[in-house]
Amino acid sequence: MALLSSCYLVQDIGFSFFFLALVVILRQRGASLEQLALVNLAGFAWAGKFLLGPVVDRWSVRRFGHYRGWLLLTQALMVLALLCLLPLDPVGDLPLVLGVMVVMLIVAGAHDVATNGLAVRLLTPEERGTGSGLQIAAISLSIILGSSGTLLLYAHVGWEAALGVLAAVTALPLVFLLRFREPPGPSASGPASRALLSLVRRPGIARWMLAVVPLYLLGVYSAEALVPAMLVDARWSTSRIAIVQGTLGGLASALAALGTGMLLRRVSRRRALRTFGFVQALLLLFLLPVATGHAGNGFGATVTTLAVILLWAANAAALSTIYSCAMDLARPATAATDLAVQLAVVGVVRLVANASGPALAGQAGYPPLILAGAALTLLGTVAATRWARHHHPHATALHVVAA
Repeated sequence: MALLSSCYLVQDIGFSFFFLALVVILRQRGASLEQLALVNLAGFAWAGKFLLGPVVDRWSVRRFGHYRGWLLLTQALMVLALLCLLPLDPVGDLPLVLGVMVVMLIVAGAHDVATNGLAVRLLTPEERGTGSGLQIAAISLSIILGSSGTLLLYAHVGWEAALGVLAAVTALPLVFLLRFREPPGPSASGPASRALLSLVRRPGIARWMLAVVPLYLLGVYSAEALVPAMLVDARWSTSRIAIVQGTLGGLASALAALGTGMLLRRVSRRRALRTFGFVQALLLLFLLPVATGHAGNGFGATVTTLAVILLWAANAAALSTIYSCAMDLARPATAATDLAVQLAVVGVVRLVANASGPALAGQAGYPPLILAGAALTLLGTVAATRWARHHHPHATALHVVAA
């Protein structure tokens, strides 16, 4: 658990640094919007990480352990990439910075899928809830470290020192990896396309990936994409938004994920999907005060603050459950591929929601989008509950049942 937690802690540091902290630094240093667009364009290197799954599953250096070998290599390369940024000027050397960014995102993608493959190999069904909770909690902290944490360091100690600290944190899993001995397990064989096609041909998998997960998450993500703009329109200060969304929301997400991890040892995946889905739909309705412009001060502001923090926590709990289901559905020989493809759906849904939510709100207004998001979340909850009843290997209970 310590090894997996440390790997998950650094999993999104590079992503959050490049797409959150670096964008702010570049803009403050006078970079144009066109230059910032190049940063977002380079993000496709991260979005396509699921394509690395078959490579990680099939090829390895047996001497170091299958997934452990990949993690040792990618850990060293991620640290090296951050150190390569030290002598560069983020604006004056932007092409080189973007080149290092693309390399690091590809390497981090391989690190991501190798970590997920190792988690499937190491964790029993009863432990996967805890593992998924630790994953979501660590990723939440990872985003805080890579974005607001790095920005604070940059503001006080400068570019070189901030990147040095980031590189040191990224190297943390090496402490555990060097002492870890991976147990033997099956390896993938045959062409990569075979692993991908055989996954979606399994009963219920296509419906899970293409219908259940998108329905379950799209409404929540579409509403979450509107929250920053709604808070700005309600005349909240930048620092207030940062504290509520970034700090308090991130900490609430981490705590909720850890709690969900323990809960999933005692309740079925089906019950968890149903409960967290209904909670998310209910919390979306509490965003209506800010959506209608009544959350500047007083009671409306208090309701909005609690709704935003609790919605972030509920979404972390729901994601922990989805990740646990994805682990349960992954096959030992192609664990990295199976998990990477399933989790890629989550990333695509979030990208679609982030793009479509504000655009639709511009045409219809905030309240209709919030109500539509709640309705869509309820529909997704019903779909997830019905799917789990018929297709999930732990639809009713795990080996450990609540007393």
